[in-house]
Amino acid sequence: MIKLITPPGILLTVALLVIYSVYAFLIGSIEKSWILLAGCGTAIVASYGTAMLRPWSQYLVYLLALGFTAKLGQSIYAGVVSGYFDLRFGSVSESLKSLMPSTIMALLSCVCCLLVFRHFRGARETGTGIAAPTGADQSSDAPESSK
Repeated sequence: MIKLITPPGILLTVALLVIYSVYAFLIGSIEKSWILLAGCGTAIVASYGTAMLRPWSQYLVYLLALGFTAKLGQSIYAGVVSGYFDLRFGSVSESLKSLMPSTIMALLSCVCCLLVFRHFRGARETGTGIAAPTGADQSSDAPESSK
């Protein structure tokens, strides 16, 4: 059986970061937004750092989640002020349904923040750059000289 080095929660975070980077690239290219294109580059760097379990990458994950949520809020605000939702959709329920994919992505970014925080909090508590093993028998991971 294959033993994963990277915890499953971190793998999920990396997968979502890759999806967010593609999303930021596509929307940034369409809107010609340098902020979204910079977000794409940041997400790529965060993907690498998170996959390699680098402690600095957690701050990029937090920054990206905050940026994505802020951009979503700004887009919703601009849509309400401009009357987009009234013009495009006939009812409030249809407007809310149209926002579900983005809302789910925002919630997943919050889940990623939680997963990264839990992983790297364990790394800070052990005083190493790598989180402590979560298995019941932690002594099997110790070097031979300390056994």
